[in-house]
Amino acid sequence: MYSSRTVPDRSFHARLQRYRTAGRLLPYVFRHIVSKPFRSSAQAREAAADLRSTEFRRPAHDMYCEMFLNGYRQATASPVDRSTGLALVLFMVFIFTFDQEFERARKLGAPPDYQALIDAPRVADVWNALRGYLRAFGRDQEILGHVFSTFARNYDDYRCCVAQAVRRGDFATTVGLAELDSGLTLQTIYEIIRLFNGHQYRPECARQFFALGMAGKFLDDIRDMVDDVAAGDPNLLYALTLANDQDQAALAAALRDGTRITMWWWSRNCRATLETYISHMYRYYDQVTDSELRLSLDVCVALLHSRRYWRRPIHRRPATLP
Repeated sequence: MYSSRTVPDRSFHARLQRYRTAGRLLPYVFRHIVSKPFRSSAQAREAAADLRSTEFRRPAHDMYCEMFLNGYRQATASPVDRSTGLALVLFMVFIFTFDQEFERARKLGAPPDYQALIDAPRVADVWNALRGYLRAFGRDQEILGHVFSTFARNYDDYRCCVAQAVRRGDFATTVGLAELDSGLTLQTIYEIIRLFNGHQYRPECARQFFALGMAGKFLDDIRDMVDDVAAGDPNLLYALTLANDQDQAALAAALRDGTRITMWWWSRNCRATLETYISHMYRYYDQVTDSELRLSLDVCVALLHSRRYWRRPIHRRPATLP
């Protein structure tokens, strides 16, 4: 746990915690860059043989998905088949491409139904790889059936909530959107692990995954705020800033002047908004009680406190992972 939950913290304790997080991350980096355990099986090679998605090549997906598997195992005390890992990776890449296609369609007009988006060539490419991989283990009908039922129950609400969040820009509506997007995505990750391994439903574990998605979204939106505002996309931090006239004016001036807006900028110029925002994030963070699940969040917190991280170019992505 970091000694400060509000602002960039340079204390010895905070630095030590970040070094510990980096130390815990290193084995994941080594495994998924060097040995690539999720991609080495015959089923994995066959499923991905024709996959053209550049997003699929990013080892970060494999690292985070292993954290999810380890967190699930820790939370449920249940064995997990390592083959589950690539199913999670493919699902995350599917969600990434689906969100990109949704945003493209939204900005051209009203987005179509979810089946039309799944059938779009770039999305279908990943969907077919996921379906083929799950079929190799006899899990395609159960898991894809769950994914389809999740879309059927929530997609229309999600589409409506996106439109409301863009139009209103208020914090409560944007949080509701995050619940239908990031929270539900990570809860679906829980369901895929459970169904792939034939386990019973554990509501307490499902809640941890939902909270993980929400906390990750809050953390992502700190870094993504400038790009989201420029693109006209909903953003939690921006929505909260609009509720404080003084901070809203400071942010508007910084955006107009092209100021690089980092954690340190927020701490100096919009401290009240930052403190409130981080407290919201930690409400979800504290619900993630298993250390392996928390690791993905701790990595993101450590990155946000690194000046080097803020000097890197921002690569936009859907807010479904830390």
